[in-house]
Amino acid sequence: MPISRSCDHCYVQKKKCQRNKSQAKCIRCARLALDCSTARHSRPPGRPARSKLLGPAAEIQVWASEKGIPGSKNAESQTASPPLSQSASTDAASEQDLLATDDLSCSIGHDAQSKLHDVLQELGQNQQKGTPAPEPTDEEFYTLNDIFMIGPTFAKDFRRALNYSYSKSPHLLRDMFSAMIKYMMNSTKLNPTTPVHAEIAGVADLLRTLQATEIANTHDALAVLVLGQSLAALDTFIVSTGSMLILRHSLYLVKPWYPQLAQVDFLDPVTMTPLFWELLECLIKREIPIIRPRIHRPAVVDRLVGLCVTLMPILYDLCEVSHELKVQSQPEMHKLDIIKQQVLSWTPYEAFLHGSNFTDSEIMLLRAQAAIYRSATLLLIHRLKYQLSCQDGIAVSYANDILAERDKILLCGGPNTKLQFGCFPLFLALLEIPLRPENLWKSATKLSYCPPCAEQFFSFHKYFWQQRWDGYKGSLFDLIDSGPMFIAVP
Repeated sequence: MPISRSCDHCYVQKKKCQRNKSQAKCIRCARLALDCSTARHSRPPGRPARSKLLGPAAEIQVWASEKGIPGSKNAESQTASPPLSQSASTDAASEQDLLATDDLSCSIGHDAQSKLHDVLQELGQNQQKGTPAPEPTDEEFYTLNDIFMIGPTFAKDFRRALNYSYSKSPHLLRDMFSAMIKYMMNSTKLNPTTPVHAEIAGVADLLRTLQATEIANTHDALAVLVLGQSLAALDTFIVSTGSMLILRHSLYLVKPWYPQLAQVDFLDPVTMTPLFWELLECLIKREIPIIRPRIHRPAVVDRLVGLCVTLMPILYDLCEVSHELKVQSQPEMHKLDIIKQQVLSWTPYEAFLHGSNFTDSEIMLLRAQAAIYRSATLLLIHRLKYQLSCQDGIAVSYANDILAERDKILLCGGPNTKLQFGCFPLFLALLEIPLRPENLWKSATKLSYCPPCAEQFFSFHKYFWQQRWDGYKGSLFDLIDSGPMFIAVP
């Protein structure tokens, strides 16, 4: 029977699909030596994806559901169809963006030598009436965005990455950056106002932008990656309901282009963070992340990941093993012992710290963060092997190591020191030692108020300990799956 519709590659690229009766492949696929198939579905198979409604009055609709995201608890396979519009395959992407890495590197190299226009100066002045504001300094940039960086030394590189991504795709990032600047200006006030209906509605518009975006080259991919992580962060602060759906959708779209982006050190401040954040979520949900981290430069010290960059591939492997334990009737438990030995052997790459511009306070925070994430990983492995009320003493010892590192930081750094990006390990420790999470939250962030993501964990923490005091002796991860929803916060 003759094929009456376009092949998958032509359909994705919106090209005319022409065929010769004597050839099995269409003319375009034959010329480019691509597989020519029509395996796609006209619409997603099975029941329609269930909508997610966010916000106190359901102002935001997250279009995707866990069913369409590879590695999620409802996914049927790792080769499931994309949650929305199909992103281009690696082969199709290479046709439109030949030598993408070289082109991107050349573009970045040129911009690194020249002066990039400052996003904060352009969009920040729109928040205030009057004459154009002078370009902010790196110190002012850090003051406004400190919750996204371990210390002020990271401000310059983070700022350059944001400026570059905006310069290449302002049509995709202008509204997102404007919304984030407005939010950050409000959050730095002593008495920040609660997000209003207009702000939540603005997030809905940004969601639709992400949903409708089609990636044609590496600059589009970079913009989607920045848009996805920024929108997920904004959602976490405002309503904290669809953050992971948003982040994972953007990572799925970017996946074919991620190898090119990850090889450019200029972009590390925006390419490391989303992978790390998703890794943490997948660890507690026993799912498989969208993208496997590839560490091209072990000397990287990231604004959020810190010295834990080389730990990320181990965390990915742990996600894979934990997912196997979740879905297989006879899991191979010895794999956990292998990963445990890798974690015990892992040491953060500190050679880059010597002779660097990092302050003594930043180096102290970086080392503390690496130590508590190492302990947190060992704690997770332990709880994958043993149910609650079994081998609890070892679990408590890991939790004590995390809290002891926190106490040392507060003692050495003073009362104003915040263990930025240590929330995830601290929250895990609180599932072994029944302390009030509200008190630890204040020492883990520079936010002047408690956002919805923290309130969600407080609710889960209360539920968790009520279950334990009522005699629950099952798996920690089963309680996480069945209890009140909360999102992993780095």
